[in-house]
Amino acid sequence: MTELSRPVRVIQWCTGKIGQIAIRHLVANPRFELVGVYTTSAAKEGVDAGLLAGIGPVGVPATTDKEALFALEADCVNYLPLAVDVEDLERLLRSGKNVVTAVGLTFPPPEDERTQRLEAACQAGGTTLHGGGVHPGFAGDILPLVTSRLISRIDQVVVTEVCDFSEHPQAELLFGLFGFGLSPEEAHKHATAVTGEVDAPYEESIALLAAALGLRVERNTHELTMAVADRDITIAAGAIPAGKVAGIRRRWEAIVDGRPAIVFVSEWKMADGLTPAIREGSNRYIVEFLGEPATRITLEPLEPSATGDPGYPGRIWTGMSVVNLIHDVVAAAPGIRTHLDLPLGRPQGLFHEGTTWRGPLPVAR
Repeated sequence: MTELSRPVRVIQWCTGKIGQIAIRHLVANPRFELVGVYTTSAAKEGVDAGLLAGIGPVGVPATTDKEALFALEADCVNYLPLAVDVEDLERLLRSGKNVVTAVGLTFPPPEDERTQRLEAACQAGGTTLHGGGVHPGFAGDILPLVTSRLISRIDQVVVTEVCDFSEHPQAELLFGLFGFGLSPEEAHKHATAVTGEVDAPYEESIALLAAALGLRVERNTHELTMAVADRDITIAAGAIPAGKVAGIRRRWEAIVDGRPAIVFVSEWKMADGLTPAIREGSNRYIVEFLGEPATRITLEPLEPSATGDPGYPGRIWTGMSVVNLIHDVVAAAPGIRTHLDLPLGRPQGLFHEGTTWRGPLPVAR
């Protein structure tokens, strides 16, 4: 593909919280043109995308009709479902549309059947696929990789993610996929059943960083810890009784020369004061280099969330991590292109008039 002098024509695929953020950005940024919106909700069929995103009408109705969007002329699709549908991705790529996504695919294993299918679709359509996100996709790979330029010797890299989900509205995600609200024993069994969906993107991110740093990983280890509260907790998505899981710690280690060289720790919680202790405080990402010199980089919001939801800045980071690479992806050669294949990134159109988002998102009718 080649660089475009005109605004890039983008389809927004799915209209959840991050999808709504993306719609607002695509409408406000003069380097983009929103041309289509896919929704899985029959209730949102025909509703103007701007109204779904909490802004004024923009003249682009959401649709549940995938076929219409497969046929629509567009340069790129911002693909944000809860989980990857390989057949949908194949059809989008074969139809001549580049795809960026914050739903995994940061460093897909080349021997994996899914990877091979998607690469073949890219070649058939002359298109590019790129996966990112804030973590995995940035805080655990690109941020430490860029920072490593400052380090003389690395003994270990530790990336810690702290996420407070107390204001997150999606009960299906929190209670259904993650397993909050279950007993610790039930939660361990539940996590084992869905571990592939949660672990794979983090393992891809570790693999990307290891490859970039020239490390030969002997094996990966994973440790899972459930934390409970001694009181009932009320959150945006429902309630968690005392003694049920209100915090989850996952620890991934990439073993190199018999020791953990790269460590990812995700500390997810519904409240502070849990047992065993989950790291307290606000949402943030911490990158620590043990070595020469020992160094810490922290990525956190500069001010309280404008919406009152502590997770909102993180959702902006997640969405923008791929949207801001769309121009580079459109200009890239066909194929699955990871961070190691693309330039550092040249976001376009960020300096424009606008206001900080301050209102709660409306419920679509």
